[in-house]
Amino acid sequence: MAVAIGVLLLCAAGLVYFTGGTRYAYLHAMYLPIILAAVIFRVSGGVVAGIAAGLLVGPLMPIDVAGDLRQPVVNWASRLGAFVVVGAFTGWIAGRLIEQVRHLRWAVTHDVDTGLPNRRALSRDLRPILASDKDEGGVHLMVLRVENLTEIINTLGYDVGTALSCAVAERLLQIAPPGSRVYQIAPDRLAAMVPVAAEAPGGTDQLAESVLEAMHASFPADGVNVHASVSLGIAHLHDGGGDPDALIRRADIALYAGQQLGRRYAFYDIQSDRTSRANLALMGELLIAIQEDQLLLHYQPKLDLATGRVVGVEALVRWMHPVRGMVPPGDFIPQAENTDLISPLSRWVINEAVGQLARWRSRGLDLGMAVNLSVKNLHEDRLLEEIQALLRRHDLEPDCLELEVTESAIMDDPESALEALRRCRDLGIGLSIDDFGTGYSSLAYLSEIPADTVKIDRSFVRKMLDDRDTGRIVESTIALCHYLNMVVVAEGVTNQHQMETLAAFGCNVVQGFHIARPMDAGAFEAWFTRGEWPRPKESAAAGPVWTFGEPRGRTTRWTGS
Repeated sequence: MAVAIGVLLLCAAGLVYFTGGTRYAYLHAMYLPIILAAVIFRVSGGVVAGIAAGLLVGPLMPIDVAGDLRQPVVNWASRLGAFVVVGAFTGWIAGRLIEQVRHLRWAVTHDVDTGLPNRRALSRDLRPILASDKDEGGVHLMVLRVENLTEIINTLGYDVGTALSCAVAERLLQIAPPGSRVYQIAPDRLAAMVPVAAEAPGGTDQLAESVLEAMHASFPADGVNVHASVSLGIAHLHDGGGDPDALIRRADIALYAGQQLGRRYAFYDIQSDRTSRANLALMGELLIAIQEDQLLLHYQPKLDLATGRVVGVEALVRWMHPVRGMVPPGDFIPQAENTDLISPLSRWVINEAVGQLARWRSRGLDLGMAVNLSVKNLHEDRLLEEIQALLRRHDLEPDCLELEVTESAIMDDPESALEALRRCRDLGIGLSIDDFGTGYSSLAYLSEIPADTVKIDRSFVRKMLDDRDTGRIVESTIALCHYLNMVVVAEGVTNQHQMETLAAFGCNVVQGFHIARPMDAGAFEAWFTRGEWPRPKESAAAGPVWTFGEPRGRTTRWTGS
């Protein structure tokens, strides 16, 4: 290339000479080899080419060839200096531009913060392997998520988070078999393309266990020792169907499916994929269902054990899909709670339930209405105002409505949830802790929750007759709640023996299939009019059996009329 530039300089000098000398415009042809040398060889090349060009059209090159007019020294010296300056400047600019282009090309396939190859690089590296006819039966894609990375960044800063990601990647490479490659595919996720020999003891399971065990030790990150809580999702190379992006997505699906099941690692399962796709499609149709009245409410009665009367109902939402038919609530409510769709869904349920309650009361059915609510809804300031306005519009007292919030939802963020519950209590609306016993709440929080009612989870009711310890837990829970001046509801009652036992324990209210299954409003009215529900032989206390000090919340109880 240097020889070519030299030849180009000689050709340009010849052009200047044979076109009449430096007086004419062809002198500017000398800039072409100078700029070319600067682009290829940077500053040094530009300077050398500038000097060579200046000398070639310097003292020996006449101003006018025909008149044999020689150049003054100042002319060719100043020109030489200009050539050198142009060459040096062009070389510097070219160097900066080329470095920038190289960086941009590198950044396309690497994470800028950690320097690790990124998702695009992973797709690029997977593509030839997936397209190859060679049997790659032992290659797996492992996705590792640092679950507490956001907390670490919020507490210690981005630099520590970046250093932690690099340290996790380094340790992963130390554990993985030779030939493994690690990629940063998201801020909190790494991926590793891992060859696992078919004859290796334990195979991929053993490798996953080794990785998780290695991650137990703390990481030195930017001068701070931190612990990384990790989980893994693993997909076999054949799971991608020849598509790199599909393989990465399926390893992600395995990761989140394992987290939902409480596992530290999981393998891709096509059934989980189908479920995820179906749930996503349902969420896309849920808002339409709300707007087009595809939803409906069923009502499950609540029986007061002291009086044998039905004193209230729980409103349960159902979805009559025009194509799928009846969609079970477990297929769309948990997913809605993870999106902003829970807000319009809850508003629809409350509006329908309160409207139905007003119609029943106008016909002489003195009932209470319980509605399930997400803690996220309680953080909406306007929702409580809307509920209050809705009750006034239907001329209903606030205590005829009870909002049920699950114990686990409260324990996810106790302080914030308690504040929202107190605002609700201040309006006079009843509060119930749903699924009690499944959320690992402490007694300290139980004493602070401003609830009127505790609902014992059906899992305890189901086992209490067969397991003595579970029975003692149920009995002691009822006693404890009474000490705290709270009404106790047991859900999931399926037979008379359970109901009799709960009555003997002092439980206030029961609900479940033994009393009645959830039914629409018309069916409930007919069932209520017949009055053919089972009643206990033993009586329960019609409210708290022990009271110390002032009541916790509202004093009105559902005891029938």
